[in-house]
Amino acid sequence: MSVWDLFKRKKKKPEKVDPAANLNQETEAKPAAEKAELETQEKAEREAREKAEREAREKAEHEAREKAEHEAREKAEREAHEKVEREAREKSEREAREKAEREAREKAER
Repeated sequence: MSVWDLFKRKKKKPEKVDPAANLNQETEAKPAAEKAELETQEKAEREAREKAEREAREKAEHEAREKAEHEAREKAEREAHEKVEREAREKSEREAREKAEREAREKAER
């Protein structure tokens, strides 16, 4: 055996790294990370949208409730005012009628 054969025999060749295998690992890890990031982003957007919708719905309900209360209050005030006016008119008519009847009786008695 020659020295050259011994040299070749002892010298181990470095392991060859398969660039395609390394690329596969990166391409597999990259989509997974991107997918996780996308899912996180979509979840955050969905939660923000749901929160905005909930707040808008609550605001609309609150405004509708306030409007209904305001209208009910105005209606009650209007009805109370109309009742006072009606009672005053009826009292005035009754007093006028009683006065006319009294005057007619007094005139008839004379």
